[in-house]
Amino acid sequence: MSVQFFSGSSRHGGRIKLPMSYRRTAKWLPQIGDIFPDFTTRSTKGKIDFHEWAEGSWVVLFSHPAAFTPVCTTEIAGFALAEPDFQQRNTKLISMSRSALHVQKHWLKDIESLFGIQVGFPMLEDETGHFSKTFGMIHPHENDQHSIRKTFIIDPALKVRMIMEYPLFVGRGTDEILRVIDALQVQDEFSVGVGGDWQKGSQCLALPGSMQALSEAGHKLTSYRYYLTTVDLNTEPPEDEG
Repeated sequence: MSVQFFSGSSRHGGRIKLPMSYRRTAKWLPQIGDIFPDFTTRSTKGKIDFHEWAEGSWVVLFSHPAAFTPVCTTEIAGFALAEPDFQQRNTKLISMSRSALHVQKHWLKDIESLFGIQVGFPMLEDETGHFSKTFGMIHPHENDQHSIRKTFIIDPALKVRMIMEYPLFVGRGTDEILRVIDALQVQDEFSVGVGGDWQKGSQCLALPGSMQALSEAGHKLTSYRYYLTTVDLNTEPPEDEG
Protein backbone atom coordinates (compact mmCIF):
# COMPACT_ATOMS: atom_id res chain seq x y z
CA MET A 1 0.00 0.00 0.00
CA SER A 2 1.52 3.31 -1.04
CA VAL A 3 1.07 6.41 1.10
CA GLN A 4 1.06 9.87 -0.47
CA PHE A 5 2.93 12.59 1.37
CA PHE A 6 3.05 16.34 1.29
CA SER A 7 6.16 18.16 2.49
CA GLY A 8 7.30 21.61 3.48
CA SER A 9 10.58 23.20 4.45
CA SER A 10 11.70 25.66 7.08
CA ARG A 11 13.66 28.83 6.46
CA HIS A 12 16.99 27.05 7.04
CA GLY A 13 16.23 23.98 4.98
CA GLY A 14 14.72 21.63 7.56
CA ARG A 15 11.98 19.52 6.01
CA ILE A 16 8.84 17.81 7.20
CA LYS A 17 6.99 15.10 5.32
CA LEU A 18 3.50 14.06 6.41
CA PRO A 19 0.84 11.74 4.98
CA MET A 20 -1.70 13.55 2.81
CA SER A 21 -4.44 12.30 5.14
CA TYR A 22 -2.99 14.53 7.89
CA ARG A 23 -3.53 17.65 5.81
CA ARG A 24 -6.54 19.62 6.88
CA THR A 25 -7.96 23.11 6.69
CA ALA A 26 -6.56 25.23 9.49
CA LYS A 27 -9.08 26.04 12.19
CA TRP A 28 -8.97 27.80 15.52
CA LEU A 29 -8.15 25.73 18.58
CA PRO A 30 -7.65 27.09 22.11
CA GLN A 31 -4.00 27.81 22.83
CA ILE A 32 -2.11 29.03 25.87
CA GLY A 33 -2.75 32.75 26.22
CA ASP A 34 -6.18 32.68 24.53
CA ILE A 35 -9.33 33.78 26.30
CA PHE A 36 -11.38 30.62 26.57
CA PRO A 37 -14.62 31.01 24.61
CA ASP A 38 -17.94 31.51 26.31
CA PHE A 39 -20.54 28.79 25.83
CA THR A 40 -23.83 27.64 27.32
CA THR A 41 -24.94 24.06 27.90
CA ARG A 42 -26.69 21.76 30.37
CA SER A 43 -24.92 20.13 33.27
CA THR A 44 -25.61 17.92 36.27
CA LYS A 45 -25.86 21.18 38.27
CA GLY A 46 -28.21 22.94 35.86
CA LYS A 47 -27.58 25.30 32.96
CA ILE A 48 -24.01 26.66 32.77
CA ASP A 49 -23.11 29.99 31.17
CA PHE A 50 -19.38 29.37 31.21
CA HIS A 51 -17.92 32.89 31.52
CA GLU A 52 -20.42 33.89 34.19
CA TRP A 53 -19.76 30.66 36.10
CA ALA A 54 -15.97 30.76 35.76
CA GLU A 55 -14.93 34.40 36.02
CA GLY A 56 -12.99 35.29 39.15
CA SER A 57 -11.81 31.74 39.85
CA TRP A 58 -9.21 29.41 38.46
CA VAL A 59 -10.90 26.64 36.47
CA VAL A 60 -9.95 23.09 35.52
CA LEU A 61 -12.09 22.12 32.51
CA PHE A 62 -11.48 18.49 31.59
CA SER A 63 -12.97 16.19 28.98
CA HIS A 64 -13.39 12.44 29.21
CA PRO A 65 -14.71 9.85 26.75
CA ALA A 66 -17.96 8.57 28.27
CA ALA A 67 -20.04 7.70 31.32
CA PHE A 68 -20.01 4.19 32.74
CA THR A 69 -16.44 3.50 31.60
CA PRO A 70 -13.68 2.33 33.96
CA VAL A 71 -10.93 4.95 33.54
CA CYS A 72 -13.41 7.85 33.55
CA THR A 73 -15.00 6.50 36.73
CA THR A 74 -11.67 6.59 38.58
CA GLU A 75 -10.94 10.10 37.28
CA ILE A 76 -14.27 11.56 38.41
CA ALA A 77 -13.76 9.94 41.81
CA GLY A 78 -10.20 11.25 42.01
CA PHE A 79 -11.25 14.82 41.23
CA ALA A 80 -14.13 14.60 43.70
CA LEU A 81 -11.81 13.40 46.48
CA ALA A 82 -9.36 16.22 45.72
CA GLU A 83 -12.02 18.93 45.35
CA PRO A 84 -11.20 20.50 48.77
CA ASP A 85 -7.57 20.87 47.61
CA PHE A 86 -8.73 22.67 44.48
CA GLN A 87 -11.06 24.90 46.48
CA GLN A 88 -8.13 25.94 48.70
CA ARG A 89 -6.52 27.23 45.51
CA ASN A 90 -9.65 29.16 44.43
CA THR A 91 -10.14 26.61 41.65
CA LYS A 92 -13.38 25.20 40.25
CA LEU A 93 -13.68 21.85 38.50
CA ILE A 94 -15.93 21.11 35.55
CA SER A 95 -16.04 18.08 33.24
CA MET A 96 -17.35 17.54 29.70
CA SER A 97 -18.32 14.42 27.78
CA ARG A 98 -20.58 13.35 24.95
CA SER A 99 -22.74 11.20 27.21
CA ALA A 100 -26.35 12.38 27.53
CA LEU A 101 -27.20 14.25 30.69
CA HIS A 102 -29.58 11.62 32.08
CA VAL A 103 -26.88 8.95 31.59
CA GLN A 104 -24.31 11.10 33.41
CA LYS A 105 -26.71 11.63 36.31
CA HIS A 106 -27.23 7.88 36.73
CA TRP A 107 -23.46 7.32 36.50
CA LEU A 108 -22.85 10.05 39.06
CA LYS A 109 -25.09 8.32 41.58
CA ASP A 110 -23.23 5.07 40.97
CA ILE A 111 -19.83 6.75 41.50
CA GLU A 112 -21.00 8.33 44.75
CA SER A 113 -22.31 4.98 45.97
CA LEU A 114 -19.23 3.05 44.87
CA PHE A 115 -16.65 5.41 46.45
CA GLY A 116 -18.73 6.85 49.29
CA ILE A 117 -18.14 10.43 48.11
CA GLN A 118 -20.08 13.45 46.90
CA VAL A 119 -19.23 14.90 43.47
CA GLY A 120 -19.70 18.63 43.92
CA PHE A 121 -18.63 19.91 40.53
CA PRO A 122 -20.81 20.18 37.40
CA MET A 123 -20.54 17.66 34.58
CA LEU A 124 -21.35 19.15 31.18
CA GLU A 125 -23.37 17.52 28.42
CA ASP A 126 -22.01 17.69 24.85
CA GLU A 127 -24.07 14.98 23.21
CA THR A 128 -23.56 16.28 19.64
CA GLY A 129 -19.81 16.72 20.13
CA HIS A 130 -19.95 20.34 18.97
CA PHE A 131 -17.99 21.76 21.91
CA SER A 132 -15.59 18.83 22.05
CA LYS A 133 -14.66 19.29 18.40
CA THR A 134 -14.35 23.07 18.71
CA PHE A 135 -12.05 22.77 21.72
CA GLY A 136 -9.85 20.10 20.08
CA MET A 137 -10.99 17.29 22.38
CA ILE A 138 -11.74 14.89 19.52
CA HIS A 139 -8.62 13.32 17.99
CA PRO A 140 -9.80 11.18 15.04
CA HIS A 141 -6.71 8.96 14.98
CA GLU A 142 -7.31 8.12 18.66
CA ASN A 143 -11.11 7.90 18.43
CA ASP A 144 -13.42 9.69 16.03
CA GLN A 145 -16.45 9.66 18.35
CA HIS A 146 -15.27 10.11 21.92
CA SER A 147 -13.06 12.84 23.30
CA ILE A 148 -9.57 12.26 24.61
CA ARG A 149 -8.71 13.30 28.17
CA LYS A 150 -7.94 16.96 27.57
CA THR A 151 -7.45 19.41 30.42
CA PHE A 152 -7.53 23.21 30.31
CA ILE A 153 -6.33 25.27 33.26
CA ILE A 154 -7.95 28.69 32.97
CA ASP A 155 -7.13 31.69 35.18
CA PRO A 156 -9.57 34.16 36.82
CA ALA A 157 -9.31 36.44 33.77
CA LEU A 158 -10.57 33.50 31.63
CA LYS A 159 -7.17 33.06 29.94
CA VAL A 160 -5.88 29.57 29.07
CA ARG A 161 -2.72 28.96 31.11
CA MET A 162 -2.06 25.24 30.58
CA ILE A 163 -3.25 22.47 28.26
CA MET A 164 -2.71 18.76 28.92
CA GLU A 165 -3.72 15.81 26.74
CA TYR A 166 -3.99 12.15 27.69
CA PRO A 167 -5.18 9.21 25.56
CA LEU A 168 -8.40 7.32 26.18
CA PHE A 169 -7.07 4.58 28.42
CA VAL A 170 -4.58 6.51 30.59
CA GLY A 171 -6.07 8.44 33.48
CA ARG A 172 -4.88 11.84 34.70
CA GLY A 173 -3.16 12.49 38.01
CA THR A 174 -4.82 15.13 40.18
CA ASP A 175 -1.53 15.74 42.03
CA GLU A 176 0.12 16.98 38.84
CA ILE A 177 -2.78 19.30 38.06
CA LEU A 178 -2.61 20.73 41.58
CA ARG A 179 1.17 21.15 41.20
CA VAL A 180 0.69 23.11 37.98
CA ILE A 181 -1.91 25.39 39.58
CA ASP A 182 0.49 26.04 42.48
CA ALA A 183 3.25 26.84 39.98
CA LEU A 184 1.09 29.23 37.96
CA GLN A 185 -0.12 31.03 41.06
CA VAL A 186 3.42 31.43 42.42
CA GLN A 187 4.58 32.65 39.04
CA ASP A 188 1.82 35.24 38.93
CA GLU A 189 2.43 36.47 42.46
CA PHE A 190 6.22 36.77 42.35
CA SER A 191 7.12 36.96 38.61
CA VAL A 192 9.45 33.97 38.92
CA GLY A 193 10.19 30.88 36.87
CA VAL A 194 9.29 27.42 38.12
CA GLY A 195 11.73 24.60 37.41
CA GLY A 196 11.22 20.99 36.43
CA ASP A 197 9.79 18.76 39.18
CA TRP A 198 9.14 21.83 41.35
CA GLN A 199 6.89 21.32 44.35
CA LYS A 200 5.08 23.94 46.41
CA GLY A 201 7.48 25.48 48.92
CA SER A 202 10.59 24.66 46.87
CA GLN A 203 12.95 27.27 45.51
CA CYS A 204 11.97 29.02 42.30
CA LEU A 205 14.03 30.61 39.54
CA ALA A 206 14.69 34.33 39.45
CA LEU A 207 14.06 36.03 36.11
CA PRO A 208 16.20 38.97 34.96
CA GLY A 209 13.39 41.51 35.27
CA SER A 210 12.40 40.49 38.80
CA MET A 211 15.72 39.97 40.61
CA GLN A 212 15.95 43.44 42.13
CA ALA A 213 12.38 43.41 43.40
CA LEU A 214 12.83 39.95 44.88
CA SER A 215 16.04 40.99 46.62
CA GLU A 216 14.49 44.18 47.98
CA ALA A 217 11.57 42.12 49.31
CA GLY A 218 14.07 40.14 51.41
CA HIS A 219 14.06 36.89 49.42
CA LYS A 220 17.38 35.04 49.27
CA LEU A 221 18.88 34.75 45.76
CA THR A 222 21.66 32.28 44.92
CA SER A 223 23.44 32.56 41.56
CA TYR A 224 25.01 29.47 39.96
CA ARG A 225 25.54 30.75 36.42
CA TYR A 226 24.83 34.04 34.67
CA TYR A 227 21.61 32.43 33.43
CA LEU A 228 20.65 30.42 36.55
CA THR A 229 19.67 32.04 39.85
CA THR A 230 17.39 30.46 42.43
CA VAL A 231 15.18 32.37 44.84
CA ASP A 232 13.87 31.21 48.19
CA LEU A 233 10.38 32.66 48.53
CA ASN A 234 10.15 31.30 52.07
CA THR A 235 12.79 33.76 53.31
CA GLU A 236 11.36 36.04 55.96
CA PRO A 237 11.57 39.68 54.83
CA PRO A 238 13.58 41.97 57.14
CA GLU A 239 11.63 43.79 59.84
CA ASP A 240 11.32 47.54 59.47
CA GLU A 241 13.64 49.37 61.82
CA GLY A 242 12.17 51.84 64.21
